[in-house]
Amino acid sequence: MNLNRSIVIILLIIAAAPGWATSWKQSYKSGYTDKNGHFCGGSEIMHIVAHKGKLYAFNGYWKDRNFGKYSAQVLRLDSPEGQWQVDLDTNKNGLGYTAGNIRHMKGNILKSVTFTTDTNGKKINVNLLVAASWAWDVNDKRDQGTSIFVRDDKSGKWNHTIIQAGSSHITIGGKKHKVRRVPRDIEIYHDRVTETDRIFLLGGDTGIFSGTYNSTTGEIEWGPKPEHPKDKPFNARPLGITEANGRLYFSIGGMIFMRKNGPKPSWQLAHTQSSKGVNTEMGGIRGLSTVPNPNGPGDSLIFVWTARGRSPGEIIRLDGPELKPAKESSLRTLYNTFSPHKESTHHSGALGGYNRFLPVNDPRTGKTVHLVGFQQTIGTDNASLKQGHYYKGGMYGIRINHTTYSGGCINGKWEKGKPVLVAPRAYAVSPFPEEKGTIYFGGYDSNFMEATGMAWIFKADIETVLYRSSQ
Repeated sequence: MNLNRSIVIILLIIAAAPGWATSWKQSYKSGYTDKNGHFCGGSEIMHIVAHKGKLYAFNGYWKDRNFGKYSAQVLRLDSPEGQWQVDLDTNKNGLGYTAGNIRHMKGNILKSVTFTTDTNGKKINVNLLVAASWAWDVNDKRDQGTSIFVRDDKSGKWNHTIIQAGSSHITIGGKKHKVRRVPRDIEIYHDRVTETDRIFLLGGDTGIFSGTYNSTTGEIEWGPKPEHPKDKPFNARPLGITEANGRLYFSIGGMIFMRKNGPKPSWQLAHTQSSKGVNTEMGGIRGLSTVPNPNGPGDSLIFVWTARGRSPGEIIRLDGPELKPAKESSLRTLYNTFSPHKESTHHSGALGGYNRFLPVNDPRTGKTVHLVGFQQTIGTDNASLKQGHYYKGGMYGIRINHTTYSGGCINGKWEKGKPVLVAPRAYAVSPFPEEKGTIYFGGYDSNFMEATGMAWIFKADIETVLYRSSQ
């Protein structure tokens, strides 16, 4: 056997060995100029979305020295081996804006949505890529607002609309309320009373806005005021919205509310995890998602419960229309069980559920499992493993079923010379036929520390993600 053939055989054996993490590949590294001359940067990747055969990502510039010169950008990938390029630049120049020096620090929402009815209930099939971001300096008064961006896939241009523009304080009944118009999530929901599709936007402290698709204008028409609440703003930002068992739910702090449909809709409290001691800057109920009910027909809600900074990140499930609660695991437990660094000790707070739990198909069983990314504070004498208080690697949990979890580490365990990942906050299944089953992960969390150019995207085949990712 010649030497070259021996080397090939050895490499094949190593690559097939359990735990070998050579299948990870970095798809995006912040800090370059694309083929059209646009700077591609960012401190964080907030979202990754497949849409009409291509992949899109929304970055952010929180704690990035380039913020101001650049604003949040929607990036586009046309092929697996291609280069990410700027598809939307949300700064003043990119938008051709003249009313003020508009800026967007974070890409708060990016989602591919489909309307099946229009404003009048007419049956349609319109698939749109929608983005939203908290806008600063939207006019000469330096007001804030929520920017909505909708992509025209024929022209490649984005239509820009500002809703709920105003100051950082609103006065109700003679009392001032501080508000942050920070969008967080959107959902299309079919109202079974009015028989129309509505798009719902979690618009920050000011409330939930909704709209319908106008087939004549080809635009989303948003209501001028929040659908809920109507009297005063929330005391925190709502974080998640999802449909389960034909009902629409949203989360805020330690509570979940349900919509009562009809021409005069209302919202009622459906579940209380806790109404006290919730640090709403951390979130409370995060990553609200829908999974099959393991104990009967219909759906369950699932979320990460993070009441305070040192919370273990409990994973809670609520079954059926009754929302019967059950604890499945915690992010801290996942780190302790599946961490590649057994020398790290005294693990405290875990933060996850930046986005929804991602369903993927397990090729070995043919069943659906779910992925959730998180960051973990660690105590260790090996300071090189920490970025601030957090583990430098990118940990994620694998929900095999309601009783069984596994875990993984993006790009294998963190070692000197590897990119610092900290928080996998976004993920998507590849839309490209030539890499079927590949999963893209993106993230970082600045955690109030300087973070210029820290945004990242990695990808790996599904077998690496599910079976051999943490060695």
